[in-house]
Amino acid sequence: MSYMFYSDSRLFRPVFLFVLMFSLVLADVYANEPNVTVIVSDRSASTLVSGAHQLLQQKSDANIQIRTVSQLNAVNDNELQKLIDSSGSLLMVGVFGDPVERLLARQYNTTQKRYVLHSDQRLTALNSDPLTRSIPEQVLSEKASLSSADDLKALQASYPEYVNWLQARAYWVNRSTENSRSLLEMLLSDGNIKTELQPVGALRFALHNEDKTQWLSPDELVKQLDATNPVVWLVDHDTGDLTGEWQLHQQYCQALNSQCVSVLAAWGEPSVAAIQTIKKVMNESLPITPWGIVSLQDFVIGGGDGREQVEQLFTELNVPVLKGVRLNELNEVDYALSAQGIPRDSIHYRIAMPELQGVSQPQILALTEPAKIDQQTGAQLTQSLPIKEHINLQAQRMQRWLDLQQKDNADKRVAIVYYNHPPGRHNIGADNLNVPESLLEILNGLKNAGYQTGELPKDAEALLDLLQLQGVNLPEDAEALSAMSQVANTMTADDYQHWFKQLPATVQAEMIDGPLAVLQQRMRDAIEQALTLENVTIRQSRLQLLSAFMQQTTTDIHHALDGLRHPGRSRALDLLTQLEQDYQQIIEAAAQGKKPDWQHSESLHNALLEMQIEGIRGWGEIPGKVMVWDNQLLIPGVQFGNVFIGPQPPRGWEIHEELLHANMSFPPPHQYLAFYHYIQSTFNADAMVHVGRHSTYEFLPKRSVGLGEDDYPTIIAGDVPGLYPYIVDGVGEGIQAKRRGQAVIIDHLTPPLAVTELYDDLLQLRQLIESAEAASDKATRYRAIVTLREQIETMGLRDELIASMDEELQVRGAGFEEIDDDFLLHEVGHYLTHFQETFMPLGLHVFGRDWSAEGLDTMMNSMLDKSEPSEQQRNEIYQRLQISPAAEIDALLNGLNGRFISPGKGNDPIRTPDALPTGRNFYALDGSLLPTRVGFDIGQQLAAPVLAGEKGNIEGHEVGDRNKQGVILWASDSVRDEGAMIAFGMKLLGVRPIWNSRGIIKGLERLPLNEEQPQRLDVLFTTSGLFRDLYGEHLVLLDKASLLALDASRDLIIRDYPALAIALKAALQPLGEWQQGGEEALNKNLVASNWVNEARQRLAQQPDLDPAQLGRETSLRVFGIAPGSYGAGINRLVERSSAWEDRSELADVFIKRMAHAYGSGLQGESQPDLFKQQLAGVSQTFLGRASNLYGLMDNNDAFDYLGGFNLAVETVSGQQPGSAVINHSNDDNLRIDNLPQALLSELRARYLNSQWIKPLMNEAMPVPAPWAVNLLNIFGVGR
Repeated sequence: MSYMFYSDSRLFRPVFLFVLMFSLVLADVYANEPNVTVIVSDRSASTLVSGAHQLLQQKSDANIQIRTVSQLNAVNDNELQKLIDSSGSLLMVGVFGDPVERLLARQYNTTQKRYVLHSDQRLTALNSDPLTRSIPEQVLSEKASLSSADDLKALQASYPEYVNWLQARAYWVNRSTENSRSLLEMLLSDGNIKTELQPVGALRFALHNEDKTQWLSPDELVKQLDATNPVVWLVDHDTGDLTGEWQLHQQYCQALNSQCVSVLAAWGEPSVAAIQTIKKVMNESLPITPWGIVSLQDFVIGGGDGREQVEQLFTELNVPVLKGVRLNELNEVDYALSAQGIPRDSIHYRIAMPELQGVSQPQILALTEPAKIDQQTGAQLTQSLPIKEHINLQAQRMQRWLDLQQKDNADKRVAIVYYNHPPGRHNIGADNLNVPESLLEILNGLKNAGYQTGELPKDAEALLDLLQLQGVNLPEDAEALSAMSQVANTMTADDYQHWFKQLPATVQAEMIDGPLAVLQQRMRDAIEQALTLENVTIRQSRLQLLSAFMQQTTTDIHHALDGLRHPGRSRALDLLTQLEQDYQQIIEAAAQGKKPDWQHSESLHNALLEMQIEGIRGWGEIPGKVMVWDNQLLIPGVQFGNVFIGPQPPRGWEIHEELLHANMSFPPPHQYLAFYHYIQSTFNADAMVHVGRHSTYEFLPKRSVGLGEDDYPTIIAGDVPGLYPYIVDGVGEGIQAKRRGQAVIIDHLTPPLAVTELYDDLLQLRQLIESAEAASDKATRYRAIVTLREQIETMGLRDELIASMDEELQVRGAGFEEIDDDFLLHEVGHYLTHFQETFMPLGLHVFGRDWSAEGLDTMMNSMLDKSEPSEQQRNEIYQRLQISPAAEIDALLNGLNGRFISPGKGNDPIRTPDALPTGRNFYALDGSLLPTRVGFDIGQQLAAPVLAGEKGNIEGHEVGDRNKQGVILWASDSVRDEGAMIAFGMKLLGVRPIWNSRGIIKGLERLPLNEEQPQRLDVLFTTSGLFRDLYGEHLVLLDKASLLALDASRDLIIRDYPALAIALKAALQPLGEWQQGGEEALNKNLVASNWVNEARQRLAQQPDLDPAQLGRETSLRVFGIAPGSYGAGINRLVERSSAWEDRSELADVFIKRMAHAYGSGLQGESQPDLFKQQLAGVSQTFLGRASNLYGLMDNNDAFDYLGGFNLAVETVSGQQPGSAVINHSNDDNLRIDNLPQALLSELRARYLNSQWIKPLMNEAMPVPAPWAVNLLNIFGVGR
């Protein structure tokens, strides 16, 4: 019989280990018989297993053991060593990533023959033959052709010493059952038997027809294709025709209304050839046929050597390239209950790397069937399971892109959505973009391109008047809603309900009744499905996952109820506890195959819903209350011919303020969905354009990456092609629009950035300093200094200067009045110089509008301020800057023609001139590279004064002392600074990354204590939702960095605190082989000191607490927002002052939302008590800023995360922490300023400066908004 197991290794590990150990015993039995062991990637295992089956039919005495990478990850090092030792010959195929380090660390028998194929090149060092330890590059190269028997013989003749290795590689390159059989037979015979190679071809084409599939050459393909019918090319790896993989091709092609061609290409050069061949076929034979590409390949097409060539080919082809994903880690049940979607450790090669080539709109097209162990080889086999709904959605979206290629512009219908938050007439805007002017520029561009726009407003002011009348959200104003109902589009409740009933059942349940209804629906679906499974192991495993999901959901709801201002809170908590117990009993009954009785849980569920508690209920019955008048859903907006322009709907907290106190994410209101349903189905948009950073739809709840049909952003995006003009310096948030919002980015310029000029009284200060320093006599100098001191008092600069001089004043032990004249001149001069080293935006950018010569010169001066480029370099930068606005509008029109938007770097143009020209689909730096060596060097420099005690409060090492450093991690700044803030936190801990030769981080190492690293500070990391999504693996890395610091005092703790030994072992367990131990003194290792103190405190309070739980929980140092949620929640709450009465309420919201633990084995579990314990020990908080464009007060993110962090620390500990802003926008001028200094400096340098104010006054848009928002942000950041 064959064994079947659930694919989550944590759940099937005990059974799987039994099978593995049984296989190892068999390996010992066959030790003296011909045997071979294979370690292979999960995707390629089935090919080798099929070859093994064929061979074992002829050689039944052979022992062939095959293990997948997933199986390796599930066993410990001793078990892995035993498997290796049992092998006469060892083959490694397709092995990359984490297993490489483990395999390199093993011991190998010198008589064992080893072959490493298509794997990490470091593994070639394991070859026992000295010759093959250094295989020549020209032999390893992907360009070394092995596609025919003649090619193989020619290479073997040229390199006779590598005959066997080349034979093995040729078998593998020509993957098939027959060649796999030959490969294994060669290994069993020690190279003596070499069956003739059966060439497969590194590049193959298959044309799908309704009733058959034809494998054709390119020339044959040209003859078969119909020039009048669109073509979609599915580009896959050469394994795409394996069992399970091929079904995806077949179903995708069936879902299309176009011709469909599968292209199977081996890694590297054959994949480049595939794109070249497609180009030749389409350009030469079908030049006017609409077409597109779907890439099923991970990493980059063409490999490292061919990446840029393929990127250039995509630009030349100028057709959409969509990304399809096979997810072999999750089955349907896993995915349904997953908050993450695509596992965070695979996002970089499945999503981020394809983005480098402009591949966009990722969609999971296939999951996996439950794994099974092959009886003959012991291999764990998984088979791909195409997901019909996902395939249909992407196939339809591709069809819509092709429609744009062939439809006349005059017939195209375009919906344009702009941001309107907070709702109201004075909040039409976007980040550093003049929205009315940009909309008019886009409308005129569309009109000139032949779109039906009707009569357009004469200028931006006229357009703004129209938008303020018909195109704003006014959810709180009944009179305004009544008036708007007469001029706005509407949707009846019945029309909306008809569409709403077609949404997934879980979405309907959550929209109406909230998270409890989702839980109930998931419970019913999962129980019903589990009871159909005959295999008890799989059923129990799936029910375990359901139990974990249920417990996490009820825990979140429990925390949402904590502190709630509701008279029924106690009863609600009691009902919730009963419901959780009842659900658990239902799960346990189902595990035994018993059909559940839902009656009791149904009554508990209904009782909770009837309490109508905000935050745990939904939006109620259709149509809800938001933007509704007379039972009609209002759809604000203005239509110009075939172009609709409207405001993105409100999120709903304007009506239901209690939602802002909840720790849970909540869905958009009914009108939000109705607005986009109107665009898609009533207006019938051919394309949708969101204007400017940033929308809210890409931040709606559910999965992080790899969204499904039950995720809100998927519902919003639908199958409509989406384009998204986005500021070039907003990469971190823009990536969310690409990955969660199915949008193709078109980046746009920042405003011109100018060096900050001194003005008014500040300029007079500079003149007084220069007068004093240049004075020829004491009297003149004295008068200048007296006037200087008087001017400081008159301007109210005293507190700012004290903040700026704080460290020096402490060192001197003097007050401001006592400082001498020379020190005063120096410090005031330094204060003014800091002003002049910053940049400020002048006005707002207009999308697609050329800059003035003055604007170009201003920006060029800022970009080249500290550099000395050659004349050629200067001219190139100037030209890229000059052509950017035209490139923006050209890219938008190109996208609306169903074409390709070329990829490019995104970043602050001053930091990264390569971000120009704009008008491109920007991408982020691959997370596996962060922090880069440059980023770590910056982080080290920033950490040095903190470690030395010059910055921050690090005094005190006894129980109850506050000595933790709070570090905030943001995605956008990590993109800009190459991970400098990550490195800053690592350096405080005394840990650094280990990079491989390609700059990819492969591990961590602990730095010894010395003058450069005088101590290890304890660091509490808080992460934004964006950072979690983009750099989730770094949360694990930082968790391990903290544990490495703790490990440095391991032996001392075991010796001096033996009662904590078990707890410490559990805490350090995630480190595995990284553990080294050590006896560092606790007064030098604050991570260890705090762990000991906190563990002893908790043990005294909870003597019965499990030691393993105690140890691991006390070590947690990485916290953030729940999976699928975004924002700490403080900013929205403060904007609604009627929603809270006391500052402690704001702190409670921050703690609830941010108290989710991340790290090794942690996926965001809610741990508010542990988070509070960590907050109580924080003495200093740090926020990094790496942008020349954005300050602390430009948006409410610093307000949300830094202001909220500081307030939470103050509320829990009773004391305000010190707070510092790290300014590393200029690598040559790194600064750490205390928060008051940073705020006051920014206020004077920018927001009170006429140089910043005057350009804004000239903008045709509601100008009071920037000042109002900035004042609110000052309040929020400053607590």
